[in-house]
Amino acid sequence: MSGAVIDSCGPVRILRTQEASVHRGFHAWGDLVSDACGPLRVYRTEPGTFQGAIAVGTFGTVQLAEVQAGPHAVERTELLAGRATTTPLYLTCVLDGEVRVSQGGQTAVARPGNLFSYDSSRPFTLWMRRPIHMVSVKFDHHLVDLRVGLEHPLRAATWCGARGASVLLADLLRSAASHMAELDAAVADQLGSSVASLVGAVCSEKLGEAGRDPGLLRQALLHRIKTFARARLGSPELNPLFLARSHRISLRYLQLLFQDEDTSPALWIRNERLQCCRKDLSDPRTVHLTVANIAERWGLDSASHFSKLFRERYGVTPREWRRTSLLGPV
Repeated sequence: MSGAVIDSCGPVRILRTQEASVHRGFHAWGDLVSDACGPLRVYRTEPGTFQGAIAVGTFGTVQLAEVQAGPHAVERTELLAGRATTTPLYLTCVLDGEVRVSQGGQTAVARPGNLFSYDSSRPFTLWMRRPIHMVSVKFDHHLVDLRVGLEHPLRAATWCGARGASVLLADLLRSAASHMAELDAAVADQLGSSVASLVGAVCSEKLGEAGRDPGLLRQALLHRIKTFARARLGSPELNPLFLARSHRISLRYLQLLFQDEDTSPALWIRNERLQCCRKDLSDPRTVHLTVANIAERWGLDSASHFSKLFRERYGVTPREWRRTSLLGPV
């Protein structure tokens, strides 16, 4: 990648342009951006020399990227969207500069302290006419209970970043931008969990502003229900009836909401619990807990029943999964 430097620091890769000619330096930047974000058209918005740097790290289920660069624009066309192997959502905090984001006929402007989002599965444009400093969270659609290809309010959306969950996320991203290269693996996972939780909360606020569109209102309600349930997976009282009563809807309507995703409330709760157990069983930090302790921790009281459910779901017993995950194949 001529005209570029790639370094590693803990869980973070740092990609930056070198001192080079105007043409070669910007060409290298286009390569760096595409390497970090997938196929994009990257072009200049202002003449003159150009420098840029991206620090990218994976933290649990999310990826963080701090970007500092001169004026430029990035675009994903319909053709490039079709070539992308991954199509995540992005939620970004602007630290300095200004970004104009356009997608699906919507355009919004984000300034310092603002958050903005877009969906990389569909064409979009980010336009930065001044030097930019921002930090982005890249995350899968399922984190906010959306499906790829569906319309939703997170396309070209903005938040002020000064109230509610938005201010907490903005503050965390500012801090992460300064220190993420210093984190070890254990702390990195904890950071990822915190960021993912706040991203879910912030997006829930925006999805709740769905207006009168029945489909978007159903999506927003289902996301709120799932967020509520995930925070209570360890409680034995969590069941479909408890969810329905807590959200003042009928059990039948709750079942219809989950039917839209080809599942049922009971099956979804069970699979979420099994997924949490699976993660704990492969985590060295919970090696002191027995399999039964972990099952109970996530609301599954019967160890023998848990083992049967786990094997049906993942094809191995909990003990086999733990041994292979922690020690490797024998």
